[in-house]
Amino acid sequence: MKWIKLILKFLGGLLAIIVIFLAFSIQPIKEIDYHEKPAYQKAQEFISNMQWQPTQDTTTDFMVGWAAENIMPNEVSPMAGYRYRGAWESVHDSLYCRTFVLEKGAAKAALVEVDLLIFPPSVTTLLEEKLKNTDWKIEELYLSASHTHSGVGNWANGLYSLFVSGGYDEAYTESIANKILASIEKAYKSRKKSQMGFTQFSVPEFVKNRVNNEGRVNDKVEIIKFVREDSTKAALVSYTAHPTTISSRYLSISNDYPSFLMKNLNESATIDFAAYFAGPVGSHGPEGQKGGKDEWFNLPEIIGNGLAKHVLQTYDSIEVHSPESLKIEKVSLDLEDLHMRISEGLRTRHWLFESITEHQDINISILQIGNLTMLGTPCDFSGELADQLEAQLPVGEHLMINSFNGAYVGYITPDEYYTTIKSSETREMNWVGPQDGSLMIDIMSAILSKTSK
Repeated sequence: MKWIKLILKFLGGLLAIIVIFLAFSIQPIKEIDYHEKPAYQKAQEFISNMQWQPTQDTTTDFMVGWAAENIMPNEVSPMAGYRYRGAWESVHDSLYCRTFVLEKGAAKAALVEVDLLIFPPSVTTLLEEKLKNTDWKIEELYLSASHTHSGVGNWANGLYSLFVSGGYDEAYTESIANKILASIEKAYKSRKKSQMGFTQFSVPEFVKNRVNNEGRVNDKVEIIKFVREDSTKAALVSYTAHPTTISSRYLSISNDYPSFLMKNLNESATIDFAAYFAGPVGSHGPEGQKGGKDEWFNLPEIIGNGLAKHVLQTYDSIEVHSPESLKIEKVSLDLEDLHMRISEGLRTRHWLFESITEHQDINISILQIGNLTMLGTPCDFSGELADQLEAQLPVGEHLMINSFNGAYVGYITPDEYYTTIKSSETREMNWVGPQDGSLMIDIMSAILSKTSK
């Protein structure tokens, strides 16, 4: 009987430890008015005090350069996207970082995209340190990603990285940062006097609202056109559909449909250099049936080729001009209560979330080029919310919203989805909590009010 008592004591002690751990690591979800959150108040105060008076400069040239660098690792490594899937078995198409450098007088900005699931916060941290030895600052970088779910992992730190990117490899992460620095330097050296233009149009056949069948669909393709004085041309293209057209069962590296889009544009007689920056992809997925065996790349090819056709048909008609202003800024978001949702009414406490994820500086990026304002968000930002923001713009001004700006706080979707939609986007991937959509919309609306002419 003595050994039974010992076992019962052990089990009782273990149960007590579990109960204590749960008491200190899990808490009920409470809906707090987002206006009262310190993060919201600090951001609004910063925006209110922000000096936003871009110099209307007609004397200096608008300069643009571009470059790309291959960011494939030297060895086989884990994949990132969908869930943990282990190492890739083949490479369908290589992954790159693509960079535009813009300069107007003393102002300059580098627009950098990586063909990865997100722009890794670990890479952002490394870049900030490495840029101290250059003429650039992290505040001058506008970051994004293609959001491919068939890309390389090994770039996320912390315990959660095992599920996100299959672990963390310091050497590979540093390699990505170094390739980005090289692309910025090459783009800067290639800069020439340029003009730019912008347009957007609907392409509804390749995108759907994957969270809410009854929800609105943001189906806009957006294009920034650059034309240099030597007649070379470039395009920065953005779209709203998740690059999830390749089955998670297929362990092959690919940039998904953006790879076919870029290939068509770069091989055309119209465009010399193209880059894809993920738009407000939160809650939006690709339209079409994924292929099975021997047909894995049918859907990405259909979407990539179809988007390229629309871009090429429109590109030459986009009017260009020399913008008179260029300004870049970041608005810090001190989201001090990030967490993971466990059930409908329970969530982790912030300390637990923080202990398994990596440190990151969360912000909204602002880049204004003449009458075009670009906002980079630290999340999968919903296309439905982007439509609301665009409706606020004065006549003659344009807006482009991108996701994955070097930090990541999960999905930002309309408030009502938090309680009405039972999907991964609104459950385990909502790290901000109730009213996350209104919080972000209010802050971004304040930015647009400040930056509008």
